[in-house]
Amino acid sequence: MKKLLALVSFVGLSGLLLSVATAPAHTLGTAPLAARQEPRGLAHFVAPGDRTEIVYTIDTAGIKSPHGSLYVRNDLMPSFERLPLQVKRATLSALLPGRLIHGHRLFYYALLRDPKSGRSVTVPKSGARAPSSAWILGNSRIVRLGAHRFGHPRVAGAVVARIGAARVGWQTDGDPFGPQTFVVGRDRSVWLVDGLNNRLLMFRPGAPDLVARTVPLPALSGDSDVALGPGGTFYVKGGIGHGPDYKNVVYQLSATGSVRWRTTLAGGVRESGSFMIGANSPLRTGQDGTLYCLVGMPGLPGGELGWMPVATPAGRPLGVAQQIRGTHWPYQPVAGGLRLVSEVYNAHPDAAPREARVALIDRAGRVVRAWRIVSRTDINFGYTTSEVVDGDPVIVLDVTAGSGSSFKWEELVLRLGPSGARAQFSLSHAVYGDNILADVRVGPDGKLYQLGSSPTTGVVISRYSLTGTR
Repeated sequence: MKKLLALVSFVGLSGLLLSVATAPAHTLGTAPLAARQEPRGLAHFVAPGDRTEIVYTIDTAGIKSPHGSLYVRNDLMPSFERLPLQVKRATLSALLPGRLIHGHRLFYYALLRDPKSGRSVTVPKSGARAPSSAWILGNSRIVRLGAHRFGHPRVAGAVVARIGAARVGWQTDGDPFGPQTFVVGRDRSVWLVDGLNNRLLMFRPGAPDLVARTVPLPALSGDSDVALGPGGTFYVKGGIGHGPDYKNVVYQLSATGSVRWRTTLAGGVRESGSFMIGANSPLRTGQDGTLYCLVGMPGLPGGELGWMPVATPAGRPLGVAQQIRGTHWPYQPVAGGLRLVSEVYNAHPDAAPREARVALIDRAGRVVRAWRIVSRTDINFGYTTSEVVDGDPVIVLDVTAGSGSSFKWEELVLRLGPSGARAQFSLSHAVYGDNILADVRVGPDGKLYQLGSSPTTGVVISRYSLTGTR
């Protein structure tokens, strides 16, 4: 079963299946006090009117009645204000007063203490010198979606790749899946990942029914993402070893599929701390040609996801230390020296989210533009990596309603402009089975591409314009 490729599941914004090794427990009473901020509650953004809770958990065994204080200030305040943390077992939390949500940036840290042993810990460890922070979205554009109308998907502008079911691999038992993802070249060539057959199938522009090239992939590529490299090369996410010896790797392949190099990724390597990488971690080629891999860091606010550099624009591999130093938390590098940050906000932790927040951040860490997408239907980010097209963020949200036999699932595409949504349309959720890779991508040509698959009818990749609302 394919999800057993991950040792332990940790679901972040992109639903990664992340692997982490558990450290041996300390003897009770001798361990330093250990604590972390919980992913729920405050993450990257906070807006006026939010009911925002900051939550910490004591990880050291045997601590029954911890005490703690939260220290908070915004960028308009000269000093931190102390707030008491409420205790429930090993969890401490505080609601953020609305009067503090002013200005552009919020800074905070916590001092937690075990009165019985006298041990204490600051989260983050740097405390007031380098506190945790969140952007205050006081001037964001509000995009009101209303209630989603299911059953009205956009008609494709063109079919760019098509292949019969008998010509690609399928798993129909257990966790069913087939071809899950693809990449688009700058020349508009389409590369379908036939993962169960460990190969790439290339379709040239204007010839959607003809497989023009076949490139072999390393073994066990069923859940592996692929990216295009310089000089006709390919990057493939992979893994080697078994059990505690398993390592996440990235291969660079030649144009014919031979392995040029293989580099170990920081996740699971001792020097990386708690970097976490999964079998399905996405790869992405940045604007300058740098290859990035999405990684997790559960100990950071929001159960942080970040972009870790793996190879240079010239196609040379980066070592573990270089990967760690170059990782962007939580920034996704995009064009113009900007960074893209996105998350869902949930005012009711026991319900599905109905608001998504997106911002473009400059090199100085200031918000350039921000949007709050508010829905009356459940929404969340899926496996599609958001991109920027001519300065506009393009995001894809999963929209769901109902349960069981009445369950509905579509994908909502939004192109966000200065005054709101420049383009907005729906797509049917068309990929077969238990998909854990991106079935929708923004191509280098600024068009949107979607993979649809069925073990009966085969695979179709369609192209859509990112203009208009229908």
